[in-house]
Amino acid sequence: MADEEKTEAAVPAEEGPKLTAREIEKMNVPKLKEAALAYKGRISGVHGMDKAQLMRALKEINGIPLQEAKRASKIDRTAVKQKIKNLKKARTQHVEAKEGVQLGRVRKRIKALKRKLARSA
Repeated sequence: MADEEKTEAAVPAEEGPKLTAREIEKMNVPKLKEAALAYKGRISGVHGMDKAQLMRALKEINGIPLQEAKRASKIDRTAVKQKIKNLKKARTQHVEAKEGVQLGRVRKRIKALKRKLARSA
């Protein structure tokens, strides 16, 4: 019994490939599963995991600190969308009234708000 423990301790655990955070994030699900299976039993339930779970497990094994995704800016997206909706109504009014200067200003404002939303996503 003691000899078995010594042999198990003497044999290092099967090491899988060393991966970087960037490599893990770029992999698709089949490649993530393949990489997780290369760790021979250190990750269990590989076939039942989704991409986020596989990435998390691989990062933990490779000693990569887990970072939660954070928003670039803390804007109120619903308020910005509401502003865009109101500006679109104003745009149609300016089109009907043939007010070119105001129409141009409203279009530029809508475009700027849409860019703001895209950057915050």
